[in-house]
Amino acid sequence: MIVQMTVILKLEMLQDSLILEKSQNWSSQKMDHILICCVCLGDNSEDADEIIQCDNCGITVHEGCYGVDGESDSIMSSASENSTEPWFCDACKCGVSPSCELCPNQDGIFKETDAGRWVHIVCALYVPGVAFGDIDKLRPVTLTEMNYSKYGAKECSFCEDPRFARTGVCISCDAGMCRAYFHVTCAQKEGLLSEAAAEEDIADPFFAYCKQHADRLDRKWKRKNYLALQSYCKMSLQEREKQLSPEAQARINARLQQYRAKAELARSTRPQAWVPREKLPRPLTSSASAIRKLMRKAELMGISTDIFPVDNSDTSSSVDGRRKHKQPALTADFVNYYFERNMRMIQIQENMAEQKNIKDKLENEQEKLHVEYNKLCESLEELQNLNGKLRSEGQGIWALLGRITGQKLNIPAILRAPKERKPSKKEGGTQKTSTLPAVLYSCGICKKNHDQHLLLLCDTCKLHYHLGCLDPPLTRMPRKTKNSYWQCSECDQAGSSDMEADMAMETLPDGTKRSRRQIKEPVKFVPQDMPPEPKKIPIRNTRTRGRKRSFIPEEEKHEERVPRERRQRQSVLQKKPKAEDLRTECATCKGTGDNENLVRYPS
Repeated sequence: MIVQMTVILKLEMLQDSLILEKSQNWSSQKMDHILICCVCLGDNSEDADEIIQCDNCGITVHEGCYGVDGESDSIMSSASENSTEPWFCDACKCGVSPSCELCPNQDGIFKETDAGRWVHIVCALYVPGVAFGDIDKLRPVTLTEMNYSKYGAKECSFCEDPRFARTGVCISCDAGMCRAYFHVTCAQKEGLLSEAAAEEDIADPFFAYCKQHADRLDRKWKRKNYLALQSYCKMSLQEREKQLSPEAQARINARLQQYRAKAELARSTRPQAWVPREKLPRPLTSSASAIRKLMRKAELMGISTDIFPVDNSDTSSSVDGRRKHKQPALTADFVNYYFERNMRMIQIQENMAEQKNIKDKLENEQEKLHVEYNKLCESLEELQNLNGKLRSEGQGIWALLGRITGQKLNIPAILRAPKERKPSKKEGGTQKTSTLPAVLYSCGICKKNHDQHLLLLCDTCKLHYHLGCLDPPLTRMPRKTKNSYWQCSECDQAGSSDMEADMAMETLPDGTKRSRRQIKEPVKFVPQDMPPEPKKIPIRNTRTRGRKRSFIPEEEKHEERVPRERRQRQSVLQKKPKAEDLRTECATCKGTGDNENLVRYPS
């Protein structure tokens, strides 16, 4: 899929380059005959709606598309040297190089807003919410009626530079339920803009479609005209400078200066534009001109302008209700957020400094306690040695008294060994007392001796481990009893092979498998009509399953007692047939059986 898309993109680029070369050749040959409107990309020029050209920048546009009044503004000036009156666009009259507020592109023809800003006339026509003061002249443009939350809300799918993808305002595809968004001028480059016919009575006759929903032939035709227009505007300036005489050029420049002086006077005397009372916030990153200035500043300062990943998710509030991030803008909301963030950072730094001081104090106290603890352990060891010497001397004196009296005297509790001593209730006999270790134990993993209360002893390797150093770490001390113990993971892995050997499976005659540790000897079946056998003592080391037991009289049982050995089960193949085969009937399946496969069920 990726390879196919790459091939398609290469073919489109190659096709665009070929069209551009053909358009340059074509425009150089037929420049004086065919003009293209930079708004609708049409090349039809009629008497009622002619295509006129700016005598300064060379931009071409329909009179109806730009709102030109033929009586007051201009006449057709496609041949300026023969015209009686030159014509200039609004940007040339004001002597500015404008930047559109609704898109990042700088080519095209502009109109001035009531606030002194500039927008493309095509952007003003296609963006919803943009109004005009005079519908016939399409000026001035009003942006205050549009919701400012649209600035930077959507990302353009056609912008080559991601830094400008969220600038201005993006429009959506007019095909229902389509989620494609793009700038108006970006869509114009791709030939995706369309306009309803004049005879159709529609309130909003301007439509825009994505590449998937646009008409292929119409898109190809408009794309070709756009490339031809770009090459024509560049070459027309060069050709006009060569064709114009010095007198005609001087006349055009003089007229241009008059228009600029008139525009400056009109700008200073025009009434102030209406501004809403409530300030409307707008992100600074949604302005293409601001981004260009910041990029230029970073270039002059030698700062890299690499793009950092920005999380566009909703981060206006966090779990505790505080705002995590706010887009920079010249609004009261962002200023409040900025001061709140600074105050929060100061509080966090003060809290960190306070906690660090407390930590240092606790570490000093811990060091002192460790020193005292070591001293106490040494003194305890000396007292234990002295106590052992006194106990041994006392035991010798007590034994001497027993020999003098000729009786065996019971050793008093005070002279008993520590393991045999049972403290009385007055000494706290009901409570479990534990002696303090003489030394500090170290963890077998981190080799540190801190947090002695969190050290856990392995009953196999006799090493201590911190609960947090284990893999996986433990949250609490494991419970140890007389029948269970705890061992570390290394000892557990080392002993797993022995456990597997002890838990070997054995196949029984009926085909089932069970471990040797769970094998229980079945009760021998004895018929009711047989007399009971005399009670005899069996020899334990000669007992095997499926054989008769050997018995010895009770007089010889004390003489021939042999230490008990571990019983080993013989395989089924080594078993010998039983001498006496007492066949009977199974109570469940009514089949015959013997002592090999029948078990008596006690009633």
